[in-house]
Amino acid sequence: MEWIVFTLTFILGYLTCKVLYFLKAARLSFHLIRASQLISVALLTKSMEDLYYAKVYRMEKMVESGESDHNITAFSYRMEEEVVYFKEKSIRSLRALHPEFFASLLEFDDWKSAMKFLESHKELMATFLTRSTDD
Repeated sequence: MEWIVFTLTFILGYLTCKVLYFLKAARLSFHLIRASQLISVALLTKSMEDLYYAKVYRMEKMVESGESDHNITAFSYRMEEEVVYFKEKSIRSLRALHPEFFASLLEFDDWKSAMKFLESHKELMATFLTRSTDD
């Protein structure tokens, strides 16, 4: 009878350990997915900033070279279309990278909601981006 109690205690302890490891791994996976989403959206935002600087630089060069106002305006409209396409495509691509199981973890489905998501985690991103490598 004693051996049965010992065996059951061992099995119960083993199963408890496995369940706790599973829960710890699931929590870690959730945090890794959230961090990857934040980093991805932050990189896309930085890309948008660089696109804007490139647009302004190109328009300044067009003015310096004597391009017509029509060409400068056409360039500006074309760049705006490219920016809208970039935003839509990048968010669609981020969503497509998540398997169906993790789709519920996504808190954004368009550019505006992605920016709200990034804004809601701005302290975490500031810490991540400014953290020294000496830590």
